Amino acid sequence: MKYDVIIAGAGPSGCMAALAAARLGAKVLLIEKNAYPGGSNTAGMVCPLMTFHSGNKQIVRGIAQEVIDRLAEKGATLGHIPDPLGVTSTITPIEPSGLRLVYFEMLAQQPNITLLLHSFLYDAEMVSGTVTRVTVVGKDGTASYRAKTFIDATGDGDLAALCHVGFDKGRTSDGYTQPMSMIFKVGGIDFATVIAYIRQNPEQFILHKGYTQLEKYLVVSGFFDIVKLAKAHGDFNIPRDRILFFQGLHPGEAFINTSRIIKLSGISAQDQSIAEKEAAWQVEELMSFFQKYVPGFESCYLAAIADMSGVRESRRIHGICTLTVGDVYEERASDEGVAVCAFPIDIHDPAGADLQWMRRKQDFCYDIPYGVMVPRKTDNLLVTGRCISATHEALASARISATAMALGQAAGTAAYLALIQKVGFERLDVALLQQELRRQGAIPTKVDLR
Repeated sequence: MKYDVIIAGAGPSGCMAALAAARLGAKVLLIEKNAYPGGSNTAGMVCPLMTFHSGNKQIVRGIAQEVIDRLAEKGATLGHIPDPLGVTSTITPIEPSGLRLVYFEMLAQQPNITLLLHSFLYDAEMVSGTVTRVTVVGKDGTASYRAKTFIDATGDGDLAALCHVGFDKGRTSDGYTQPMSMIFKVGGIDFATVIAYIRQNPEQFILHKGYTQLEKYLVVSGFFDIVKLAKAHGDFNIPRDRILFFQGLHPGEAFINTSRIIKLSGISAQDQSIAEKEAAWQVEELMSFFQKYVPGFESCYLAAIADMSGVRESRRIHGICTLTVGDVYEERASDEGVAVCAFPIDIHDPAGADLQWMRRKQDFCYDIPYGVMVPRKTDNLLVTGRCISATHEALASARISATAMALGQAAGTAAYLALIQKVGFERLDVALLQQELRRQGAIPTKVDLR
């Protein structure tokens, strides 16, 4: 069977791409390795979503906002709220299981989307720069599918790599990527005790000076001295200097984002196997640490563990345009911008415990140009999500979920327009793409951002 668009990866970017293309009339095959869509935000339990706003202006809209609206109807999000840490303007707390259901519902409502789960990319065929088909493998063997256009939304550039697209990986000094982390959910937390400790020891925490509503929603980055004490007693052997967690939507629950798995590759099955074992050990150690050392966690229990470790960085494809650290720091606008990002550079040390982030002004944002999604020397392949063409430092800003969703809607829309224009992606009329994205309410106008 031949499709108009085949999308590899049903994470946040792939789901947006599929919905955008299908709503315009394209026949879409959406391929996913997991048992359900949502990727890092569902299987990886990465939450809250960041970030939909630059200051008080919403920069990520369109289908991504529809997802939030549907989550709100299910009581599975608090909506967009101020970031208690002040790292970014807003965060969007969600319940990952609710997001899983929302994605299933939204995809099922489009009759021209075929969702193929439990399927791994195995091979791709290219003829003179044109991708003609992909082969997937599942429990019933291999199957091949043809399409006119293809989108790599795997997060790791898997399809692009099969098509021999060039890529970079990691930082320039040693090739190490940002570390992986295993998210897990803890219940039974006494938040009143946690908050009392924070107020008594503010120097031990990173908190935005203007945020005082700790009882309303709590994000913790800190317990620095407690971590030092536990390290001295051999009870904290993870390469981190702090605890990071985000309050859940249910009483006494929090999502813990503290594990750190360094010097391993997210595109190596051997490394990932080592990483998952290391992650399990770190979860066990952290649970013991919480119960023994952290005020308010004395009676906590392990409520859930993500199905997979979260990968912050792997392949970054070589595109016809590359997002650079200068683009981020200088907040560059682009005549070919198809998404806006307002998250600062946030680098978790690839080989240690450091955490570096860029200080931002309140209305910080920059454009992501269309060309970062277009691999060199290909006609009908786009790449979306965190494997776009970007430097190590720039990707540390652009890798986040809300930006991936915005890029996904742009990619799906571009795929449809390329079909009706009968052109390769490099020759696509970007002005027409921007016009269509604005019609969909996906990207703000320059006037909106003033």
